[in-house]
Amino acid sequence: MTASDPTPPLEAELLPPPDTLYADVNDLLRKRRLGLRFGEGLEHAFRRQHARESAAVFRNVVFYVILLYCALGLGIVCLVPWHALDLWPFGYLGVGLIILTAAMLSRTKQFDRNYEWQVAGLASIGMALLVALPFLIRDPLMRQLAMIGVIHAVVVVGAVLGLRFFPALVAMLGGGMTGLLIAGIAGYSPDWLMVHRTFSGGVLIGGFLAWLAEKRSRHVFLQQHLLAMEKARSDALAEQMRDMSRHDTLTGLANRRYFDEVLDHEWLRCRRDGAFLSLLFIDVDFFKNFNDHYGHQHGDECLRQVAGALRGFARRPGDFAARYGGEEFVLLYPQTGPDTAVHLAGEILKAVSDLKIKHRFSSVADHVTISIGVTSMAPGPGAEPEHLVRGADHALYLAKNNGRNRFFFGVGSNFQGPHGGEFNLST
Repeated sequence: MTASDPTPPLEAELLPPPDTLYADVNDLLRKRRLGLRFGEGLEHAFRRQHARESAAVFRNVVFYVILLYCALGLGIVCLVPWHALDLWPFGYLGVGLIILTAAMLSRTKQFDRNYEWQVAGLASIGMALLVALPFLIRDPLMRQLAMIGVIHAVVVVGAVLGLRFFPALVAMLGGGMTGLLIAGIAGYSPDWLMVHRTFSGGVLIGGFLAWLAEKRSRHVFLQQHLLAMEKARSDALAEQMRDMSRHDTLTGLANRRYFDEVLDHEWLRCRRDGAFLSLLFIDVDFFKNFNDHYGHQHGDECLRQVAGALRGFARRPGDFAARYGGEEFVLLYPQTGPDTAVHLAGEILKAVSDLKIKHRFSSVADHVTISIGVTSMAPGPGAEPEHLVRGADHALYLAKNNGRNRFFFGVGSNFQGPHGGEFNLST
């Protein structure tokens, strides 16, 4: 018994690690004979899912079952003389009340969780009533009709209610034995030949159908979750590849491609909010000399240390640090105006200088320094992100041409900034 609803996730806290679970599911699917029990975590997940799916199907069809049951009862009452019905209407009404009780329970919050044993309990009561009823009816025709009803009821319990094999078997046998006990207490001697032809035969058919349905449900369950795990693996790999395509492998910062995406996004957001967007272009001073004399390995380590220092200045959720290419880096600050951008540039100059990375071949210091181009804009009509980039790039050009180890701002009048930096606004 299956439902069209999406398969809920496995209860992760009860399951083994993903790799072990994947191997376990594969092993189970390769077996030709699938047992009626998995490992503890997988078994719990299967039972929870199976109960939810069966409860959902029951909820969807129980109204139509009640209508069909009422129509069938009315048809029998119309066709069979009233005096011949004997106690049959009371038995039929009793089973109808059990179905109605199940329908009411199906609307409660706990029905999905306790579906199997609630339905199995009600089914066993119905079975007891139906098995006892034929022995209480005196009319032979109605007794035979009631016994045929027992066969139908047993098959319904085993094949239609969506119970697993063992709960279905308990409902069928427990209810049937209780019905025979009731008949014996009432002083009626069961016709064992009729009992075996109807009840026993029905149990064999219903039990086989319940076993077959559970085997199929377990196989589908394993296939579903194998597919879900393979999809999760593919998604994780795709996310990993996406992450790799967005980040620089040397420094761990974002790469230029990702920077371009974020710049466009933040530009639109600041334009919508009427806020400033600030950009810092950063270049490691005389890095070619550093690479030529200390070697590429030391050069890579230098870039990693500088990147680490810059990462510390991307503190807020919207702040963004990236390697732009070679020895160039960028820092993007949404919702940040010129004053704050200038202040940050000064702090960044000092932070990189404080790394004290030895550089005997620099013309401005005995350690690695940087030059920074700063610009800040409030995106408006006619302005594009390229204007912000060009402004920061031009400010960096001015910083490098005016002695390096300093910063320049892209617009305004001359301003002597902190730590040897210089504020220069060029139109």
